[in-house]
Amino acid sequence: MKDRVLVTGAQGFLGRYLVVHLLASDPQTEVLGVGRSVLMPDTFTHAVSCGDRTIRAPLLGHLKTDDRDRYRYLPLNIQQKTEIRETLHTFRPNVIVHLASSLRGCSADEYLQTIMGGTVALIEAIAESGLNIEKLVMGSTGGVYGAPADEELPLKETSSCNPVDFYGVSKLAAEHASRVLCKQYGIPMVVARIFNLVGAGQQEIHICGRLATQIAAIISGALPPLIRVGSLAATRDFIDVRDAAVGLELIARKGSPGEAYNLGTGQETAISAVLATFLSIAGLSQVPIERLEELRPTVLRHFATIEKLRSLGFQPAYDFRQSAEGLLHYYVHDVAHTAFKMTKEN
Repeated sequence: MKDRVLVTGAQGFLGRYLVVHLLASDPQTEVLGVGRSVLMPDTFTHAVSCGDRTIRAPLLGHLKTDDRDRYRYLPLNIQQKTEIRETLHTFRPNVIVHLASSLRGCSADEYLQTIMGGTVALIEAIAESGLNIEKLVMGSTGGVYGAPADEELPLKETSSCNPVDFYGVSKLAAEHASRVLCKQYGIPMVVARIFNLVGAGQQEIHICGRLATQIAAIISGALPPLIRVGSLAATRDFIDVRDAAVGLELIARKGSPGEAYNLGTGQETAISAVLATFLSIAGLSQVPIERLEELRPTVLRHFATIEKLRSLGFQPAYDFRQSAEGLLHYYVHDVAHTAFKMTKEN
């Protein structure tokens, strides 16, 4: 991918990794990131836990972009159509990757306003700007498929979509709206249905982040040896965030307009295996488990087929153990170091 890429949600978890990947993959690429938050050069926008403390999630060194001459970040809410249109006029991107979203746990109204409303505003701004962009990549979720029956697995892009929560509902609504509007305005658009991300810096609302922070606290002695976790029988398709960034670039370069692509690994992994992997990496055994009641509807089995994405040349580079090692290392070293430094400064 060359030239100019606009990334919405650029300071989000996946957004950070995508920006760095785009800058590294081609020395001519220029990237403009936009998002609702102010520029945060050293941290993510969300918080993580360190024992019984909560701190802003630190950025790994290679994710810091404040000294990159081909990257600029602009605090901008994509629902502000006039400002987005002016930004498009000024930067003139040839590719847009739309990752701006709401965090899980928001109200239904906020989901629909931010995800659905923001998507509509962005597409209308593109149309009104008069730009002939090469590709608009819509960042969606594997959650649009909902809770499939066993005979529907692995999930294909043609599988029925029956989301079980408002996050999935709003993402599916945004997919439908973008198809209608992009066809109306002649904007070449593709959808990336992203499955369960794993990597250093992810939020602890997701299972891998929750397990990693608990195990790191046990290793350091900050918390007693006890793992709190929901269903261990459920399965998911976990993809390393670095692989997801590569997949998004491939979809932007080679994806067929109007198509959806599953962005996962095609591997079904049980949560029990996830826990066992983290414990193995940490060298822990026989840690007591406390089962927690699920806060959201439990989807028992959920994983994708990624043959469409493979046809573009995609091949995951990281297996789950490598992803888990990186995430646990992040907590044991980067998060712990940041928390210790903050304690000394205070």
